[in-house]
Amino acid sequence: MEHIAAIMMLVGCAQGTGDCRELPAPSVGFETAEECQQLLRPAVADARRGFAVVYGKCAPIDPALYIEDATITWDITPSDELDVHVTFDEPAMPVLLAEKADRDPAMIN
Repeated sequence: MEHIAAIMMLVGCAQGTGDCRELPAPSVGFETAEECQQLLRPAVADARRGFAVVYGKCAPIDPALYIEDATITWDITPSDELDVHVTFDEPAMPVLLAEKADRDPAMIN
């Protein structure tokens, strides 16, 4: 299995920091933060073709947690930087169903 150590977040804005949206990154994840950083500048340059302002950032993640469900949130800070947070969702607790063995199956809904 491939280990992912960073994700790339790209955000394009039509005017200033208003009306911004996430843009597709060139890859889902990167094996190293350095690999992500090397591809960040060209990815931002490509995205500038359609937006007045483009923000990009490589966010490190724990490779051991990559297979878990994650929530990625971002914001443009007052200092005009892209702030990215990756949080991993708690795994759902397993559900165990039990029934009394001597119950009449015809009465089960």
